[in-house]
Amino acid sequence: MASGAVRGGAGIGGVRTTAKYEVDALVQDLVAQFSAARLPMPVVVLYAQEDDPELDAEVRSVVRAVQEAQEGGDLPHRSVPHTAEGDPHENAIAVLDGLAKGPWARRGPSWYRGYPAPRSRLVAAIEAATRHVLDGPGPAGATGAAGVEGPAGRPVDELVEAVLARLRDLHWRPEPRTAGSEWQRLLSPVLNSTTLIGAFVLAALTSLLTQATWQLVAAVLLAAVAVLGATGWVRRNTAPLSWLGPASRWFATTTFLAASGRQAAAWSLWRPRMSWDVTQARAREVAGEILKAQLPGTPAPDRDRAQQFHLQLRTLALLEDLRRAHRSWAPDARGRKRRVPPVVFVPRADAGSGALRVLGAISDVRSRRSEQDPLLVLAAVAHADVAAWLEDGHPAPVGAHPPGARRGPYEDWVSDLRVRQAPSRGRALAWTLPVRLTRLQLQAGETTRLAPVPVGRSWWFLWSRWSVLLALVLVAAGAGLRVQQLSGQYCEARLVGSNPDAVWRTDPGGTRECIGVATGSVTFAGAGGIRLDGALPGAGAPGRTGADLGLRELEDAIRRENERVAALPDVRYVTVVYAGSLTTAAGQDGRALNSLKELAGVHLAQARNNEGDPLKIKVLVANGGQDMYFQTEMVHRIVALAARDRSIAGVVGLGRDTSDSGSALTLLQQAGLAVVSTTNSASYLAGDHVNYFGLAATDEEEAKALGLIVKALDVPPQDRWAAVLTRTPTPDDRYSPEHARYGSAMLAAAGYQLIGGRPLEYGLTSNGDPDYETALATTCRGEHPPAVLYLAGRADDVNQLMRRLADDKGCARPLTVLTGDDLTKAQFRTGGTTIAPQATLYYTALSDPAATARGSDLAETAASVLHLVPTAANPYEDDVFSDGSLALAYDATAALQAGAAKAGASQLTGTGSVMAALRAVQLNNRPTGTVDFRETRPLATGPQPGHGLQIIRVRRDAQGAPVVEPRCGRPAGETRELTDCPL
Repeated sequence: MASGAVRGGAGIGGVRTTAKYEVDALVQDLVAQFSAARLPMPVVVLYAQEDDPELDAEVRSVVRAVQEAQEGGDLPHRSVPHTAEGDPHENAIAVLDGLAKGPWARRGPSWYRGYPAPRSRLVAAIEAATRHVLDGPGPAGATGAAGVEGPAGRPVDELVEAVLARLRDLHWRPEPRTAGSEWQRLLSPVLNSTTLIGAFVLAALTSLLTQATWQLVAAVLLAAVAVLGATGWVRRNTAPLSWLGPASRWFATTTFLAASGRQAAAWSLWRPRMSWDVTQARAREVAGEILKAQLPGTPAPDRDRAQQFHLQLRTLALLEDLRRAHRSWAPDARGRKRRVPPVVFVPRADAGSGALRVLGAISDVRSRRSEQDPLLVLAAVAHADVAAWLEDGHPAPVGAHPPGARRGPYEDWVSDLRVRQAPSRGRALAWTLPVRLTRLQLQAGETTRLAPVPVGRSWWFLWSRWSVLLALVLVAAGAGLRVQQLSGQYCEARLVGSNPDAVWRTDPGGTRECIGVATGSVTFAGAGGIRLDGALPGAGAPGRTGADLGLRELEDAIRRENERVAALPDVRYVTVVYAGSLTTAAGQDGRALNSLKELAGVHLAQARNNEGDPLKIKVLVANGGQDMYFQTEMVHRIVALAARDRSIAGVVGLGRDTSDSGSALTLLQQAGLAVVSTTNSASYLAGDHVNYFGLAATDEEEAKALGLIVKALDVPPQDRWAAVLTRTPTPDDRYSPEHARYGSAMLAAAGYQLIGGRPLEYGLTSNGDPDYETALATTCRGEHPPAVLYLAGRADDVNQLMRRLADDKGCARPLTVLTGDDLTKAQFRTGGTTIAPQATLYYTALSDPAATARGSDLAETAASVLHLVPTAANPYEDDVFSDGSLALAYDATAALQAGAAKAGASQLTGTGSVMAALRAVQLNNRPTGTVDFRETRPLATGPQPGHGLQIIRVRRDAQGAPVVEPRCGRPAGETRELTDCPL
């Protein structure tokens, strides 16, 4: 008995094995090889060892048995039916066309979409156009160049052009589209809730129908139909195989066609015309070969060559489609999802059915190409048809895969594959793995039940266009939530790299404010807000012209000037940070007016300095919120920014004394930043911090100056009763208690007794207005009516106090009202701030530009930079300048720049010596007088010299109109004390 028969008849332990078991084991082994290492897949040809029709039938039953076993599994497979009639070449093309169309069979739904076949569809489109031309009538024509005529004597060249014309009519598709269901195809994906587009459209329509008008809904529907109609027309009338498509790119670049055609391979993403010309030229070449393969007048050798070309091109297209469908690193990870090869079962491969031609073409194409495709073929061939497959002298292996053997047929075949493809090795098909089955194997009993190949699943199946879309939606939603979260924290929020210099904070009143430094695109200007001119109370009065200026315009102007400075060649500059209260609660914009004017003064000083000074100024704007409630938060942002920006020389502003002013200045001092304050009148700051330089008179100095008025009053000793009204102390307000303490001491020194024996407190309503009910009940309705009323609150509280005094009968007697807070921003002339008929108001002003600024250039700078052009004889009597806020900030900025210049500071050298150099600064002819820090001693306990101070009187004249009159004072830089002040 032959060795093959022995091995085929008995297996491990003497148990008989069958051909079905051996072939099934081979198939499973091949699938496992593909899953593990993506090794080459052969064309497995089964045939009987002996020439016996019954054995040939048994071989065919083996293929059918293995196929039936796979029908219960998830292995993608197709079966090639046997066709006994027709032309073998056309049958072979039909086999390939059937493999390229339709889904591959499997038990359950695929974990991934079916195998697309764009390249096969392109070749099929050329075939369809060729059939249409061959079947259709045509006029008689001359003989072609090759002497071959088509139907009705038409030459081949004319037929080729007709094929290309038909291709254009078909839009390069295998079959024409029907026009009856255009609207259905257009609207079906839109209104189908099971599709993603439909779900979005229906959700949007539902939202629109519940919230929008019918006109908007109709407009949205019409726009959607128009867009979808346009995209549908493009899809229908543009070749799906355009130069961007995978089929066209393959068709234009494959060397298979370059070897036979005259058109060189060329494809470029940026040259669609050239790419499409190559595609059309190659389509002309392929159409000519297909025509020659089918025309009856083609000579036999030419027809055989054309048929081989056509068959191999069709095979190449199919194998390339399958290969691309298993590409591991495709964007959709298709190769990692398809872990098993597609299997084609050919129960009966013979010459008449064209199946043998297909098997030969697969081997031929694979031998010509270097790419590896995944197709596995299991075919049964009759013994009589097998002789040509063994002409190389290598006998086929007996059996399929004996259990326990170290090397099986596949290992032998794949080992010899590298040399069997060489032409010198004979005419055998190198990619064919022939398996010879013995009679004993084929006729053995049914002792083994075949099982389907187990198909393992990979977690890569989660990676799909829908899962990616879902992931993108989730990521977008998460990113949106994160941005929303960051937007609640940072004023300029980004998913990556939010601006840390400005953050959102909410004050006790529930107002959300942007706090910090306005870097990047941050701006503190809201939709409305107080205006410097135009919306300023009293605007439009005769004598003032100019632009309508607000916080946004000032911030924009500062940014433009900063950019201009940065663009200068070889520039040296320092950065000044203005820190103020630039945001307020709704309806309380007036509280930011003082800071707005200060910011205008800072910008005017910047523009004036940058005209000619070699050391330029950049300005950054910092906001501490309404009433500087978030002063410490703002300072933390300034310090953090200064650690990154070495050009920051110091801070201008911080004009409001709060409970955390001391700690804020300590943070700036530790960071090496000087502070030139504008309107902060706290007495303790200069004594506690070496980096503090104040331009404002202190609370102690203001109270002492108002004492001159009290001494000049002709009040009998028995009537010297006074009341001190102060805000109820809060953790964030240090100003009112300090003012009350100095005012009480001043009144006591002048011989006045306090009603109630202590300062009387008043609170604030929910909208920030003062509530004097309890305090005035004690003051005006008590046993001793006051002759002097000292307001130790804020300037914002004066208006309401005057209204209450005018209405209270208990205080309907001549009354002197004193206040240490600067009332220069009050609008007495325009009626914005009232004065009680019986009251005479005296207040201190930190500066009086009408008296001190005539020798300065402030008005000219304001006119040229901000277009503020008061036309009065003395422009500094205008409300924009008269309160001195703008002048103080103008001088503070100039002083800080002068100190930086003396220290040699710049963005190149750093700003470490600015604090020391400021003590050598003296600036003459300034809007506030003389700015002189030479006598400012660090950590001095006594009052600092040189602060400007003015006492202003406000009372009604005979006609009841308020009259504002300066009574006494001194400009900045003058060290003499006030000794007398007329009433």
